[in-house]
Amino acid sequence: MKMARTSSTGSYGFLLLFSCLLTLVSGSMWFKRSSTPVIPPPVAGKESCSEVAMSMLKDLDRRIKGSVTIVQGTEVNNLTWSKPTPVPLAVVRPANEDDVSIAVPILADLKRIHGIDFRVKSGGHHYNAYSSVKNGIVLDLGRLNSFSLDEKRGDNRRTAWIGPAVSGGAVWSELVRQRGTGVIMGGCPAVNQGGFILGGGFSYWSRLYGLGCDRLRQARVVLADGTTVIANSTNEHKDLFWALRGAGSAGVGGVVTAFQVDTFETQDQQVYGLGLIETVDETARFMSKMNDATLPGNVGMSLFLFPKKYFGPDFVSLYNWYDTGIDNLHAGMETLNSTFHQMLSEVTANRFGLEMKSATEQSKNGLMDGRLWQVWNGFLMPEKCTPAIIAKLLSLLKEMRDLGDEYVTVEILLWGGAISKVDSKNSAFYWRRGRFNVCVNLGVPAHIVGSKEIFERQRAILNKAWRRAERYMEGCYFNYPMREASLEDYFGRNVGRLRRVKKIYDPDNVFSHPQSF
Repeated sequence: MKMARTSSTGSYGFLLLFSCLLTLVSGSMWFKRSSTPVIPPPVAGKESCSEVAMSMLKDLDRRIKGSVTIVQGTEVNNLTWSKPTPVPLAVVRPANEDDVSIAVPILADLKRIHGIDFRVKSGGHHYNAYSSVKNGIVLDLGRLNSFSLDEKRGDNRRTAWIGPAVSGGAVWSELVRQRGTGVIMGGCPAVNQGGFILGGGFSYWSRLYGLGCDRLRQARVVLADGTTVIANSTNEHKDLFWALRGAGSAGVGGVVTAFQVDTFETQDQQVYGLGLIETVDETARFMSKMNDATLPGNVGMSLFLFPKKYFGPDFVSLYNWYDTGIDNLHAGMETLNSTFHQMLSEVTANRFGLEMKSATEQSKNGLMDGRLWQVWNGFLMPEKCTPAIIAKLLSLLKEMRDLGDEYVTVEILLWGGAISKVDSKNSAFYWRRGRFNVCVNLGVPAHIVGSKEIFERQRAILNKAWRRAERYMEGCYFNYPMREASLEDYFGRNVGRLRRVKKIYDPDNVFSHPQSF
C-alpha cells in the first residue's frame, strides 16, 4: 500500500510583499488508499466509465514507482492554494520522468475515450485552482523537485537543471544563500517553477535579467503519447520551445519534467525600502517620471493600495535594489535615494527609508492562503503613462479598493528594463512593452461565515468597476489569470502561431483547462 501527502502552498508577489510591509512597519491532509480503494459514487449513466477508470488507475499504480491515490471525502485541503479546491477522483504522483511518460498516455486515453479530464500540477499555486479538476485526475509533479548546477562555461556563466516542483523558497535557501547563485523565480516562496516559468515568470529580478521564460535554454517534455523530447531554439521542436516560453501552462502540448535555465551571480543581502505617498496626483507624477527615467535594471518598485484598516488611504511603495557585493548595494542605496528625491516632493522623499535585509528571511514571511480569489490585471503602456491618464486610472483603482472593503488590494508593478528588450514575437509572451502591470486582487477568506456570498457580491461589483479602468490598459498576464479574459488578452498577436503549435503537438486537446488552447 502506498501513501502520499500533498504539500501546502501559498501565492503571488503581493502576498509576500504585504507580509514584508507589515514586518517593516511594525493538519496537512493525508490521502490514503486501502487495498480495496474507496470509489466515489458513480454519476448516473457512468458506471462502466468509473469501473474502467479504476481498472486503468490500478494498473498505472502497479507500473510506476510513484503512487496513485484515490481521493476520499468531500474536501481536499492542501491540493491547491485557492479555495474551495475542486475534488478530483484521483491523484497520480510520479516519482520521476519515466513515471510521467507512463502516466500521460493513460490519462490521455481516459480523457479521449472516457471523458475523464486531468490536470497537471507543479505547485497548486493558482488563483483559479486550475491544477485540480472535479471528478477528474490530478497529475501531481511534486516529487520532481530536484535541481543541479552545470559546470561553468567558457564565458564563466553556468546553467541549472530544475524540476517543475522546485519552489522559490528552495531557490532562496539552497541556491542564493548557500551558493551565491540565482534563477528567476516567483515573489512568494511557495511558487513552484513549473507554472511560473511556463506562464512567463515575472520576478523582482526581471528588470535586470528578464522573465523566467527568457532564461530558459531547453526543456524536457513528455508528449501525449508518452514520448519524451528535448525542446530548444535550434532543434526540430523549436516551435514547441517558443510556445513553452510564456504559454506553456496554456495547454500547448506536453508536460515539462525539467527546465535548463541560465543562472546569475547574486547574494542573500539585498536592499529593501518602504515609503508612503499621500495623494493621487503625486503618485501619478511619480509613476510618470518612473516611466520616463532611464532606471538601472537593478531597481524594482511596487505600489500598493491596501485596505484602509492597514495603511489608511495612502499609496504604499515598496522598492528594492538587487546586486552582488556589499559595495554595489551601498551604491544602489545612494542611487535610490537620489532617484526618489528627484521624483518626489521633499516631504514625501524623506518618508522613504532603505535598509539591507536577508532576502531569504524576507521570503519566509507569512502568506495569506485559503481564500476565494478573483484577480483583474492589465498592462499600462509607455504612451499612456502621462500624469493625467495615470491620475484617472489611480482614482478608479482607489474606488475599487474602497468598494472591496477589507478584501481588496491593488498592486502596481514596475516592468520594463530587460523585459522590454526582447521582441514580442521572440517567445509566446507578448506584452513586452508594458511599463506597469496593474493588478486588483479580491481575496475572501474561505473560512468566514457567508464567504461565498460575500465573494460573489464583491466580484460582481468589482467586475463593473474594472470595465471602466481597463480602457487605459492592454492585455493581461497569464500567471494572474482573469476569469473573463480571452486568449487574445493573454497572448496578443501570438495567438495564431500558438494555435498552430497546439494542432501539431496536441491535436486531441488532452492538455487543457478552462482558459487553455
